[in-house]
Amino acid sequence: MALSKIRVLPVVIGLGLCLLIMLCILLFLPKIDETKLLYATSGDVYDTAAYGNFQQTLQAGIKLNKQNLPNLSASELRKYDAIYLDPALVQDASWSVQAEKLTGYVKHGGHLLVENGFSTSFPLDFLGAASVVDLQKLPLTTLTNTPSLTYPQVPVNLQGLQQTFQLFTQSYLKHHALDDMPGFHMGYGFVPSTGQTLVAMTASGQPISLAMQNHVGKGTVLISSNFLPNRYFPTGYDMKSGMDPKLGFSQWAAKYQAESKPVSGTTYFNKRALPIEPYFNFDFAAANMQYRSELLAYVAKETLGYSVRKVLGPYGRPAMAFQNHFEAMPAIQQKDGIAWAELLKKYNEVPSFTLVRNAFYWGQWRESVTVQLNTGTNAQPKFVGELPGSGYASGLHVMSGGKPLRQALFPQYRDLASAIELPYRAYPAAADLNGDGRVDLLAGSADGFVYKYTNLGPAAAAYASEPPPEGLALPDTFGAPEKLLLESGAPLQLGRYSTVHAADVNGDGRPDLIVSDESGAVWLVPQLASGKFAKPAAVLAGGKPLQLPGGPAAPLVADIDGDGKLDLVLGGADGRVWLYKGRSAAALDLAQGSVILTLPNQATHAAPSARDLNNDGRLDLVVGSSDGDLLVYLQGADGAWTPQGPLEGTTLNQVGNHALVAGHYSVPLWVDLNHDGKDDLVVGGIEFGSPVSIDDPQFPYPAELQAFIQYARDNHLDLNPHVFVHNFKSADQERTELTLHKQAFDKLGIPWLHLGTNQHTWRINNEDHTQTLLSEQQQGMWYNFGFLPSESPVIARPDAVWSLPFLLQDKEGKTDQTMLIHTPTPVLRTGDYATTDIFESMVKLDMPIDYFEHIEYHFPVPAKIADLAEFADYFDKLRTKHDYNFMTENQMAKSFLTAMKSEIRISQSWASYLWDKLKDRLAGGSPHFHATLAPNSANVPNLAGEYASTLGVAIEKGEKLALYSLQSDSDTYTTVDNKFYVGLAKPTSIGIGPQKDQFHVVRSNVPFVLKLEGTTHQLELKSAGLQQVKIYSPAELTFDTADVKVSYDASTHMYTITRYGDLATLSFTSKTSIKQ
Repeated sequence: MALSKIRVLPVVIGLGLCLLIMLCILLFLPKIDETKLLYATSGDVYDTAAYGNFQQTLQAGIKLNKQNLPNLSASELRKYDAIYLDPALVQDASWSVQAEKLTGYVKHGGHLLVENGFSTSFPLDFLGAASVVDLQKLPLTTLTNTPSLTYPQVPVNLQGLQQTFQLFTQSYLKHHALDDMPGFHMGYGFVPSTGQTLVAMTASGQPISLAMQNHVGKGTVLISSNFLPNRYFPTGYDMKSGMDPKLGFSQWAAKYQAESKPVSGTTYFNKRALPIEPYFNFDFAAANMQYRSELLAYVAKETLGYSVRKVLGPYGRPAMAFQNHFEAMPAIQQKDGIAWAELLKKYNEVPSFTLVRNAFYWGQWRESVTVQLNTGTNAQPKFVGELPGSGYASGLHVMSGGKPLRQALFPQYRDLASAIELPYRAYPAAADLNGDGRVDLLAGSADGFVYKYTNLGPAAAAYASEPPPEGLALPDTFGAPEKLLLESGAPLQLGRYSTVHAADVNGDGRPDLIVSDESGAVWLVPQLASGKFAKPAAVLAGGKPLQLPGGPAAPLVADIDGDGKLDLVLGGADGRVWLYKGRSAAALDLAQGSVILTLPNQATHAAPSARDLNNDGRLDLVVGSSDGDLLVYLQGADGAWTPQGPLEGTTLNQVGNHALVAGHYSVPLWVDLNHDGKDDLVVGGIEFGSPVSIDDPQFPYPAELQAFIQYARDNHLDLNPHVFVHNFKSADQERTELTLHKQAFDKLGIPWLHLGTNQHTWRINNEDHTQTLLSEQQQGMWYNFGFLPSESPVIARPDAVWSLPFLLQDKEGKTDQTMLIHTPTPVLRTGDYATTDIFESMVKLDMPIDYFEHIEYHFPVPAKIADLAEFADYFDKLRTKHDYNFMTENQMAKSFLTAMKSEIRISQSWASYLWDKLKDRLAGGSPHFHATLAPNSANVPNLAGEYASTLGVAIEKGEKLALYSLQSDSDTYTTVDNKFYVGLAKPTSIGIGPQKDQFHVVRSNVPFVLKLEGTTHQLELKSAGLQQVKIYSPAELTFDTADVKVSYDASTHMYTITRYGDLATLSFTSKTSIKQ
């Protein structure tokens, strides 16, 4: 008996230890709430767009795995809560086997998520359909019929999916022309049997399900519509993937091209004429992401009873910002940036500025002269084309008085793509007018004068912001303009649109001038021994005064036919070129003329120059025109002229070819300006914008610019670069431009560190969809919130009805090199063409709002200021009503990065979980539930800065928890509809229970630390600028800080604290003890 007791004792001890170990396991080993998702593929090729959505989803607790479905057994499939089928699987040779395997998976409790392309690949009863309806001949325009789309009542777990489809479709169909998606069809629909319809449309008088869920055994299958997810455009986060070419994009491209009618005079400026190729679509990229994320939320609600989603904004409330490009010269002059920032303070808002490198004048065209330095030889001249300082032209600007040579201003506003109707052009000629051995310039002008520019030799300072091609000497610079004087001392005054050519036509060794004006008459202006000029005398041809019809004649004197006699070539306003053969070597004695060529494309105002371009000993012609290019015509032995196309540079221009184009109404002139023994190509014309680099010594408003920079510094406003490239800049050109932008910022004392950017004219490279973004990333920029995707149609501004930020993925789908992408919302309109529905839909889904508006040219006009105040007021009210966090774009980007890269472990101990289950069984009534949300910011890049600790989530209750309120021990939380928003600055518990009537933060646009000492709170604000915190307090609060604005709503016990300034700690006290 004693022996038995001895033997039993170890057993008892062993059992006790086992129970203790089990108890420890139950108490300390966590039960992880997660959703295991299999992205099932057919081999190694898969759709990176769909997979990228799951990689970057904001749904928390997702464990994603990508596997080849044929390689997995049925038992291996049952490890996953959900399976999403890659579209290519429908073509898999073993599909029948895979379909049977997937059917078994669902019956055992799995959730199968399939796209519309699988509609005919499963048995009808599996999908819950009585029949499948072929909708491939039903165009997208059918959806606009009333009432076309219907949304039946669905269970709670499906409501997020249905709401996403409904909100997006309503806004998209309202604001987009559906004939801009020709060829798109609705795929397949269903007549349901056991299936639950999410969305239906009316076709042939009967309702057809477009998306449907069906219960099969213990699991579900959910099949989506062909509209969402959408594959008409690329939507992948590599900005290339996700498109199905069979859906009709080629028809859209053909339609766009057919509607892009050529406009005379805009050959090199009308980007609308460029063909489009498949381009990334922000609308559907956001809608696809939102929809696929809602699929995950649906599965989580089915399996866990709730879902957790990271919110794109601090502490669980979405972000809102204004994007303001600062680029117009008058806006700098008038300090519009300061005025705008001050106006926004009335609405408790803040601007986000980007500053261009070359400030310019909107809609302004001014006569100018540029030079293409010869990088080749005299026998074979070559040119670069566009240079870093070219602005909207090409080549280097010729400098006069230390700044670009510019003359008469075109009187009307015309944008960059417009034709210029009148022949405004600086019409250059070259001659040594003062006998100092250096070539001076002359230039005709629309004002009828001829201007003289005295050669001053090279000056490196003049080209500080306009570097020449590598290895080439700088060109000469010139003095300020002087009107050319006649012997009488009066200026040479012609009619409008004067033209001039310099040549010794009387054999006295001095340069004479041949001139014309809008009358078309041609005059000789001889230079006298005094250096001044005689009165104009008519040039005769065949004994009669020369006059071309329709406008100014463009003169050129040279021995064109090689007979030793001076000939005259005239370019006409009608685009024809005339040759008047000479009868003397010592005088301009001309025979009657004849037309030798006519410019193509209805180009006007031919302006010829002569040069042997093919080394055959005969002079050829280079002819400028209204189009702005320089067309080459080779002279044959028989005197015939053969067109060779335009002179070209090594760079591409803004429409993607190599033609040298500096503006409209080009005038070529050959002269060696940098003394390297090679003739350079001087080009007169009219140029857009009159850009000047902000760090140029000749920048016209340096004091005003410095005042703006200092204001930004004093008010904690970031100044980011507003980058100008076009669709065809090379990567090297982009890097050079960005280097010069950084150089300008450095000179002006603007920090170049952890930058964001957006694109001037919205353009990025067409040929490589990510080139521009990667060029910027390599120069220290980590987000771009404003551009139009490569190959996309030309529009005035981004107009996507939805946008969600994403991290740009490389070819392997990685995001190691951070480049965060986002786009502004459409313009705010009210009234008949209101866009307010867009913002209302975004609010319902907690989407961030980044609103762009140009603020230039508004101040100080009261009516225009009122336009700005209208949208500032609208977004102030939207922010206040829906508790958005207004912030700068830089802060917004940091909060995005925190949300996208943070991980959340959702867990509870097994003991707690089992205890809750036991209580549910024993007590009945409300379910028992709680969990701990533990944030992990280890993968959040340092770029997130102070916002790395501001993660917040939205907890959405499924059917199991829908009727019950949630509570949390977080300092920051709020409830909106069926969503519970919680800030996760630290691990936070949530559970079922009535929300306590206690002090808490509702939202904060800046990171904060809150400390309570007795009845006094210390609120430490950890980011400068606009600081706004909304607090609920059942007890009345008294604020001790003088520089804050406090708004109190007594009915809700809400305090909104607003402050502008540096980091600070605010103190406030309660009349009674505060529970927190």
